[in-house]
Amino acid sequence: DDWLWIDYHNRINVLIEADSTPHFWIFRQTKYALEGRESLAIVGGIIEPNELPETAARREVAEEAHLDCADIVFLGRYRTDVNRGMGWTHTYLAKRCSKREDEQPTTAQDEVGVHDAERQDLVLMSLSDVRNAVRAGTFLEIQWTATVSLAMLYYEQKNSADRSVRN
Repeated sequence: DDWLWIDYHNRINVLIEADSTPHFWIFRQTKYALEGRESLAIVGGIIEPNELPETAARREVAEEAHLDCADIVFLGRYRTDVNRGMGWTHTYLAKRCSKREDEQPTTAQDEVGVHDAERQDLVLMSLSDVRNAVRAGTFLEIQWTATVSLAMLYYEQKNSADRSVRN
């Protein structure tokens, strides 16, 4: 009864594959808690009440990256802190993603937090660049690192299976 337990929202994290497979949309960003350092990041967010995790993943990809994705691959569901709760993180790989048709261009003055100390730029990275970045520790948040690592294992397994079929 006296153990610290944090009741927190369940959330999603999504690595986004671009139409030009195998390339990925990754954020290069700064965040307050990163002590002035830049990190690579992926889409993440809170699962709204009564929302399915995959629905939340698609919604967050649309909101944060302005992309629609043909397929969503579930990579796993993990407790954020097994001693204190902190909710569950549902990890995904969004495949064959492209620009939303209904997206209206925005100007810098329209963006929330544009004058903020946090910055976020969406960049396109190759599979080998993402693999090298996760190995180098440039995804500074553990949930991002776990999701990207799981996606890299997915591609490794897929490539291995493709080689077996060809042989």
